[in-house]
Amino acid sequence: MLMILSVSIFTGYLLLVLVFCIPQSRLIMGLADSVAVLQKDDLEDMIVGYPSSKLDVFTDGALFNAVLHSNDESPFKRAIACYQYLYDDMTRAEGFMAYFEPRWPDGVTTYIRYWHGILVILKPLFMFFNYSDIRMFNLIGQIILICFSVYAFAVKKLSRYLPGVFMTYFFLMPFTLPLSIQYSPVFYVGFGALAVLVMFYDRLAVKDRLFCFFMLTGILTSYFDLLTYPVFTLGLPLTGLLILEGDHSALQKDGDGVFKKELIRFILCGLSWLAGYAGMWAGKILIAFPVYGKNILTEVSVSIGVRSALGAAEEGIGYTDVLKSNLVMYKNSVFRLSLIIYTLAVSGIILYRLIKRSSVLSARQIPMYLCVIAIPFAWYYVTSEHAQVHAFYTYKDLTVAVFAYCSGLASILGVNRIKSDP
Repeated sequence: MLMILSVSIFTGYLLLVLVFCIPQSRLIMGLADSVAVLQKDDLEDMIVGYPSSKLDVFTDGALFNAVLHSNDESPFKRAIACYQYLYDDMTRAEGFMAYFEPRWPDGVTTYIRYWHGILVILKPLFMFFNYSDIRMFNLIGQIILICFSVYAFAVKKLSRYLPGVFMTYFFLMPFTLPLSIQYSPVFYVGFGALAVLVMFYDRLAVKDRLFCFFMLTGILTSYFDLLTYPVFTLGLPLTGLLILEGDHSALQKDGDGVFKKELIRFILCGLSWLAGYAGMWAGKILIAFPVYGKNILTEVSVSIGVRSALGAAEEGIGYTDVLKSNLVMYKNSVFRLSLIIYTLAVSGIILYRLIKRSSVLSARQIPMYLCVIAIPFAWYYVTSEHAQVHAFYTYKDLTVAVFAYCSGLASILGVNRIKSDP
C-alpha cells in the first residue's frame, strides 16, 4: 500500500509536468471559444425553484484560467504552482474571461494546496475542443458509467439494489452534473469504484486487495477533486462492500462471527480510503516544500483553519446552520416523495414476505449501514465553514446517506429471499 501511494504521487506529478509542456498557442483557440459559453451561465438555478441545480461557473472558470496561464518557468514548477491570472476586483473565472477582451492581467496567483489533476484531462482536450464539446463528452461518459454500473449489479444478480443506484443518481441532480467540470471527477471515481467493486469483488476480496482498492479510490479523489463532495467516493464503495458481503454471507449460520469479520473489514477499508486521500494530498505538499518552504505549510494550515469547524466558529456559523444550508437543497417535495415511495414499496414487500414465507429478518448489517449514513454529517462537522459557504454543491455528499439507506432496506429484503429458499 505504501508503494501504491508512492507510485501514485510520482505518476500524478509526472502527468502534470507533461501537460504543462503543452504551449499556450495550442490551447488558445479552444479556450477562446469557451468564453461565450461561460458568460451565458451563472450561479442561478438551471431549473427554477430547484437550488440543487446550480452550476459552479466560478470553479470551472478558475480551472480554465489555470489551463490558460503561461510563463517562462519550467513545467516542473508550474505543475506545483498551478498559476492563474489575477485581476483586481475580479474572481479567477472573471479574470479568465477578461483575458480575451483583451485586458492585461494585474498579476498572477498560485493554487498550490490541491493537485488539480483534472488539468491532465482538460489541457489535452482544449487542444481540439471547447467548453461545450467537453460538456457533451462528459454527458456521454456519465451515461456510459451509469449503464456499466447497472450492468454490474444485474449480472451479479443484485437487481434489488438498482432502485437505490437510480435514486442516488437522481439526488445528484443529473441534469446539471455533466455541465460543470467541477462536479464530475468525484462522480466518475465514486460510481466507477462502485461498479468495479461489484463486478470484480471475488478477485478483490483475495488477500488485502480490497484495502489497496479503497486506498487507490482515496488517492484518485485527492488527485482530481477540489473539495466538492469527496466522501461520495468513500460512501458508495463502502455501501457496495456491505451489499456484496451481505449477499455472500447470507447463508452462513455463525452470525456473530460473520458480523465481526465484516465489521473489521468495513473499518479497515474506510481507513484505507482515508490513508489514500490524506497521503496523496500530503504528497503534493511534500513536492511543493522544496520550492516554497514554510510558506506552503503556512498556507495549508491557514486554509485548514478557515475551512474547518474552527473557522466556522469564528464566523459564528453553527452546525445546525450548515445542515440547514445543505438540506435545503432538497427542499422540493419531489425528493422527499421519491424516498417515501421507495420506503413504502420496499417495506411492503418485506412485510409480505415475512407473513407469506414466515421468514426471519436479519438486521446484522444495519449498524454498518447507519455508519455510512452518518459519514456526510460527520464530514459537514469537520468542514463546517466550507460546507456552509459552498452548500450549492457540498449537498451532494448527502447522496451517500441516500444510497446507504436504500441499500440497507434492500439488504433486508435480499436476506429474506435467500434464507427462505429450500
